[in-house]
Amino acid sequence: MSGDPRDFSVAAKATVANPPGQWQLQAQVLHWRGESWYGGQLADEVVRSATTAVRACQVTAPQASPSITTDEPGRLASVISVDGDLPTILHHYLVSHPQSGSVVELAMWASSPPAVNWPVIPDARVLDALVAPLCAAYLASCR
Repeated sequence: MSGDPRDFSVAAKATVANPPGQWQLQAQVLHWRGESWYGGQLADEVVRSATTAVRACQVTAPQASPSITTDEPGRLASVISVDGDLPTILHHYLVSHPQSGSVVELAMWASSPPAVNWPVIPDARVLDALVAPLCAAYLASCR
């Protein structure tokens, strides 16, 4: 039996592929059915594990240079630059919504330098936008 909480979730993923040099996008929602208190614990654990993985990624992938821009309980935003044959930059956002037992992830990446520069948007604005639909679906869960 695996100890990875993602193994017990239902998931949906959307990907938008663009030409090389343009920003690529992947959004994913993980949800744990059943008791919300338990699903909420699993959702928070996924974000904690991801934070640990990003912190360690330069050790496990020396060509990667991670920078965590937001590290709060249940909220992670990072930028990872990868050197190699095709240098790449990744903007990654991950937020848990323990009230519903869900995690939302948004990843956008492009070869470096990208054709269009990354817009300056506060991490909190992106993370709040990712969790807003869950707040609406689970009434009064984000007060």
